Amino acid sequence: MSSKRPVELGREARLFLLFLSEINLVMGALFFVYPSLVISLWPWPVKALAIRFIGAIFLAIAFGCWSALRAKIWQRAKILVLVGGTFFGITSIVSIILSASQGGGYVISAWTGYFLVASLGNLYLLNRYGWPRKPQDRLGGGEPWRTARWFFRIQTVVVGIFGIMMLLLPDVAQHQFWPWSVPTPTLQMFAGLFLATCLATGWASLQTDIGRIRVLLPLDVIFPSLALLAVGIHWDVISSQSPSALVTGVWVFIYAFVAVGSAYLYFGSRKITVM
Repeated sequence: MSSKRPVELGREARLFLLFLSEINLVMGALFFVYPSLVISLWPWPVKALAIRFIGAIFLAIAFGCWSALRAKIWQRAKILVLVGGTFFGITSIVSIILSASQGGGYVISAWTGYFLVASLGNLYLLNRYGWPRKPQDRLGGGEPWRTARWFFRIQTVVVGIFGIMMLLLPDVAQHQFWPWSVPTPTLQMFAGLFLATCLATGWASLQTDIGRIRVLLPLDVIFPSLALLAVGIHWDVISSQSPSALVTGVWVFIYAFVAVGSAYLYFGSRKITVM
């Protein structure tokens, strides 16, 4: 490879991302479409709405892996690897703590093993390729995309604040601003996604290369869109368990804002030439 060319994803990185995408695609589809069939396979008690949310997360990760593969260049794909490493890392810690408190078991051990392997695989790629840009990795440039910058800044603040509270103060989050009743491990798993997204959108808000911004958008569209669909399917649960109509309205607005905003940026970015 020429030293003047940007570093591209190697064979082992492509295989890992492809493998991870296919696993999450299958699991996500099953969890979202047939929650009653897989609910007994989850390592802690959950209901159908939570299973569909977890399915939405898995499907978003699958699309994120495909987006990274399409990007080809490491400096554009690396943020999605960080997202995967962060989400699976936090979820594996939650599973380990739960396993230790409940005495383990085959189901929770299997899920914990999967979360650990997925997290370590992503962290290996981050270590293998490195985070800093090399001279040949200076892509794009020019004026920042102001619409994207402000959109990502707003999203970073919102998901960062909620994510920290959901992870560290789950009881407060459950009773004050989460729109339906879920077990603490589930809320902390969702926090893992929020915090991973916070890192990604914070990073994206600093970028001037459209390719680095675009790679994040499919994941940012898929999860909130499917989450809204799940909420619509289980509206009876939301209406009966939400702390207030205001809480419900705020969450619906946040998910709609992210889904519509990300879709707008994605299709808008396609009109801009990427170097």
